[in-house]
Amino acid sequence: MPSRDPAFLPYRVGTYVVFGVFTALLFFQLVRSVASDLYGRPPPAGPPKTPLACVEEVDRLYAQLSARAVQPAPGGLESGAVAREWDDWTRRWEEDLDQVSDRCGLSNPVDATGRALSQAVDGLEALRRELSRSGADAADEARQVKDALAAARSQLQTK
Repeated sequence: MPSRDPAFLPYRVGTYVVFGVFTALLFFQLVRSVASDLYGRPPPAGPPKTPLACVEEVDRLYAQLSARAVQPAPGGLESGAVAREWDDWTRRWEEDLDQVSDRCGLSNPVDATGRALSQAVDGLEALRRELSRSGADAADEARQVKDALAAARSQLQTK
């Protein structure tokens, strides 16, 4: 193999540098794309819903909340398991409510149906907060009853 002409050394080095920079940029874009798909943005919400679909979604959320209203108190009468389960369910339900609000554009409704749905969503959020508060109150009252019973038992044992 013939030796390379030293006069072309700056051009060869320049070509290697351009190739290296191009390869590094391409690799960086690939890694950034994969990382942003995995950890970056939430999945797209999908196309906007029709008004009828939005009404059905809000009605479904109301039915879920109504079903939860008849279950044990969110504060838990005896153990923390009920409270933890309520907290987990509440987080999932609130995420679902936020997704429905986003898909249906309920943060800034443009028509009467949207305004009515927005009011319904606000009412659902208030109802969920009230259920949480009433459950905590019921749990406090249950603890007071339990403490009073324990005090009565201890009084009987000391006599």
